Amino acid sequence: MELNKWEKHLTHWCPAQMYYYFQDSDGGKWCIYLRWDGHRGDEPWQAELCRCNDAWDFISDGQTINLLEEKEHTPGIVTGFYRDEEYPFLMGKILELTKERFPDLDFPNNQ
Repeated sequence: MELNKWEKHLTHWCPAQMYYYFQDSDGGKWCIYLRWDGHRGDEPWQAELCRCNDAWDFISDGQTINLLEEKEHTPGIVTGFYRDEEYPFLMGKILELTKERFPDLDFPNNQ
């Protein structure tokens, strides 16, 4: 595991997963978790911001943040839906959304 760098697990077998570990300015440990499960057809990517413990394992406290959740929905428009091959764009977008929550941190997009 390396901080501030995408760790990709992309195979022909599902699910495809990517992780981006970082520390906040108070020493808190976090992971951006991207997951795509194509078993059921044309599924969208899911993106979550997860708090981690000292061993960098996800903390299961129900505080996971859905990074692609719509703040406002326009009827007739599908938002927050990224297909399997769109992950390079999504990686950059997710880092931008995370930067909004942690404006004092730098998030290199090491694809």
